[in-house]
Amino acid sequence: MTQKELISALSTVLGKEVQVKQVYDVTYADIMKGAGLPDLLISMLVDIQKDIREGTLEVESNDFEKLLGRPITSTIEAHTQIVNEITQ
Repeated sequence: MTQKELISALSTVLGKEVQVKQVYDVTYADIMKGAGLPDLLISMLVDIQKDIREGTLEVESNDFEKLLGRPITSTIEAHTQIVNEITQ
């Protein structure tokens, strides 16, 4: 699942458009630093975002289903559960 697909599902659940702001790695690092994250964690997050952007983390697998012993929860259903818990 891409970040775009994930945000699309969240937009559907919320009933409004959720924007994804594409920023350069340096800008992302500055945003995270402004949020108070330590430099070591910021470096790791920047690397993860780079890997996501480049498709390095895209792996098709049914490992979660095997581990859980059941089908995975759909993205829409999972978002709905999270949003309902937050808004209660």
